[in-house]
Amino acid sequence: MTMTWLRLRKIATARRWLAVAWLWPLGVAATPQHATPPVPAPPPLRVAPVPPRPDPLFQQQVQQQQLRKAIQHSQLQSQLQQSVSNVARQPYADNPAATRQLDQADRARQDQARAHEQSLVDRYWGLPVPPPSSTRSR
Repeated sequence: MTMTWLRLRKIATARRWLAVAWLWPLGVAATPQHATPPVPAPPPLRVAPVPPRPDPLFQQQVQQQQLRKAIQHSQLQSQLQQSVSNVARQPYADNPAATRQLDQADRARQDQARAHEQSLVDRYWGLPVPPPSSTRSR
């Protein structure tokens, strides 16, 4: 019995060595031969801050406010020109030719101011502004 036991033990040990010898090349092939260096992480992306686009409604409100101010400025300027014209008329009250010329100048200035204000109002409402005419009426 002792002999059998020793013999079985030798056979088992031999089988283990055979298994190790037979599987050794597979284990060597499966393990990497040299360690690969770790891949460096890419640098963080630098993103330039982009300001948010204003709300279209806000842009429209700002534009309308600017046009309202321009219309008010134009109206105040017309009133000032009218008062200056009235003061300039006083010395020529007795001269009909000079009065007629001053009237024509006032009408031309009023027409120009009215056209300017109308273009501002058209821009306020979003209407296309016609190009200025190249011919002048005299």
